[in-house]
Amino acid sequence: MIEAGEYVALLGPSGCGKTTLLSVLGGFIAPSQGSVMIGERDMTRVAPAKRPTTTMFQDYALFPHMSLRDNVGFGLRMGGMGRAERHRKAEAQLALVGLADAASKRPHELSGGQRQRVALARALAVGPDVLLLDEPLGALDLKLRRAMQDELKVIQRQVGTTFVHVTHDQEEAMAIADRIVVMNAGKIEDQGPPARVYRQPASLFAADFMGEMNHVPAQVTGQRVETPLGPLPVNAPFLGSATLCLRPEAISTHKAEITLGSARVRDAAFFGTHIRAHLVPDVAPNLVLIAHLPPGEMPAAGAMLTLSVSADTISVFPKEL
Repeated sequence: MIEAGEYVALLGPSGCGKTTLLSVLGGFIAPSQGSVMIGERDMTRVAPAKRPTTTMFQDYALFPHMSLRDNVGFGLRMGGMGRAERHRKAEAQLALVGLADAASKRPHELSGGQRQRVALARALAVGPDVLLLDEPLGALDLKLRRAMQDELKVIQRQVGTTFVHVTHDQEEAMAIADRIVVMNAGKIEDQGPPARVYRQPASLFAADFMGEMNHVPAQVTGQRVETPLGPLPVNAPFLGSATLCLRPEAISTHKAEITLGSARVRDAAFFGTHIRAHLVPDVAPNLVLIAHLPPGEMPAAGAMLTLSVSADTISVFPKEL
């Protein structure tokens, strides 16, 4: 269920089914079971052109011989809207995406980011109930992609249209979405607000896919979890072999609820926003933990650190066979 006005990101690796699901919503693929409801209308057997949806693709698909005004107004023209009204609406959409003064230009005169904005304006011009975005930022460089993530979210809030956005980029999904749907092999592994899915994932796959993760072998015995780091006071809704997961940024050299003991620094590197360090615990010399430490705390190789974590940063999952 996707709520009206919600920004949902379908996230997962290549081949997981996210683009197929988007195609089902757009009417390009018929579902083998189930139905597609938009509002209270059953759209399962309705042709793509007659659905209240528009799809925005990665390659933009702008007409090179048309002005930006005519590109944005193309769908309105196909719908029979008169020229004056069509131009007025197209220019309003171009203003929405910051291209009010470029209506007479052609696509080849624009940067990649500007062409992406034109494609967004064209998709919104026809007033869809749902905008489907298939990897729309994939062709942009990192800096421009992050800028467009911010702009997409701002525009979505302004127009109030429901956005369903396909991506394999975890940071992109967290930056733009009200809700993330993590997919794997055609199934939904987890869904929820970005912070919850990241901090308290529902499955080991979701935990691993949503960023870097430390895995520690464990055995759940009841009110605690036995690990090579020692027994940890963590509850789990099952017994038996398990995998304990810790985000690198959850591991701290400052005192927290649970002490992991001392560890030796194998190596450390400066990453701007943090120090990425490989740490070998004294009590588990065959285990290497990755920690993200504050950027001003560069430890020397061989230095000893005392590690701790907060209980709410630990996830435990049954061991996968």
